[in-house]
Amino acid sequence: MPRSVLAIPLEEVARHLASNQRQDIKIVAPERLTGELFERRASTRAVKQEELLEDVRWRHSGPSEPNLICESGDFVQRAEVISSPGILALSFANEKAVQDAHLHRRHVEIYFSEHPLSAEYLLPGESEPATVALEHGGALIFGPDVVHQVKLSGLTLVLEVPGVKDDKVKSDDGRMAPVL
Repeated sequence: MPRSVLAIPLEEVARHLASNQRQDIKIVAPERLTGELFERRASTRAVKQEELLEDVRWRHSGPSEPNLICESGDFVQRAEVISSPGILALSFANEKAVQDAHLHRRHVEIYFSEHPLSAEYLLPGESEPATVALEHGGALIFGPDVVHQVKLSGLTLVLEVPGVKDDKVKSDDGRMAPVL
């Protein structure tokens, strides 16, 4: 399933850790556990089946439910996206870092904060923007070609994968509109 946006509420991560035996959770991975790998791992440690997340917003699963997961390849819909000079770029920002609506042609951008995050975004081919808000913090992931404008409320880690120089395309007027 091609994916362009993923929101991971911090409170959902906390709920998951509070209600499941394992104290770690994989949300994005190269691939889901196969039946064979699940059986092999289940024989030596606590592991749960995995199911593809069908929504933009991730939620925790109870102890008897499969973990919801996104496959990282779902964010890459064009071969040229994966060609880059570096594996990642890492930045920190806060509420004073005002940004214009923009997109990245060849990389995924991930925002993480323990403070509120919100964004307006426009999916490729769409004419109406959507919004997402993480009132208690969490992670927002935007795939290539998604116009987005994120509002920060505190210290935020910004990770670009892969690291691509001069890959930001800004809207001429700073508003949410398709960027050509």
